[in-house]
Amino acid sequence: MSLLAVRYIDQPYQRLDDVLDKSDVGIILVQNSLIIHYLKTATSGPLWKLGNLMGTERVAYRLFSELPQSLETIVRDGSHVVFDKDIVYNTVLPRSFSRTGTCDFYVSRSSYLTTPLAMVAQKNSPLMPRLNKLAYSLVESGLYDKWQKFSHPNSSTCKNPPRIITVTSVFSLSNLWGMFVVLGCGFVMAVVVLVMEQMCGWAKWEEQGQVDTQDTHTTTITTITTTTTTEHALH
Repeated sequence: MSLLAVRYIDQPYQRLDDVLDKSDVGIILVQNSLIIHYLKTATSGPLWKLGNLMGTERVAYRLFSELPQSLETIVRDGSHVVFDKDIVYNTVLPRSFSRTGTCDFYVSRSSYLTTPLAMVAQKNSPLMPRLNKLAYSLVESGLYDKWQKFSHPNSSTCKNPPRIITVTSVFSLSNLWGMFVVLGCGFVMAVVVLVMEQMCGWAKWEEQGQVDTQDTHTTTITTITTTTTTEHALH
């Protein structure tokens, strides 16, 4: 026999503002990346707020090669998040899924910085129209996505992980002890209620018995008094 349960996976950070509002959450940035330049030159919005945090304890800098280790340590325990380009997640997250078989991390739905990918040619080159047509064809036909999946296996598996999953586990005392606790508490409450009902019933019975005894004595005395008076009248 097995136990089927529904588990809700919390994904609290869907916007950069969600992270900035949590003062106890750190942010990991990749060193020597283009994002550092964007943050330093931003003048408003969440990127400007994040740029103001650079140099404080909330921002941690890591090399790209150090990201997998950071994911398994300070990101897994919930104390930090990674803010970087999507191409980084297409490389790092698939490795984690290939190793564990589960989507332990998720990517936020909000995007802030675009990363243009293009083929560079000489200005006013006659090859540009053909290169543009070729690029559009690669994207529209899905060949680029196929190359991405081929070069990075499982790259799209954890992009949109489900927030509600079903978990099946074998019955054991470790996952059923709560049911026994609830059952035991129910038995204890039932015994307590039964004892209280019995005590209340005995108290009412004794009180009713005392009232009946008092009424009987009063009636007897009245009868005797009446009889005595009648006898004096006859004399």
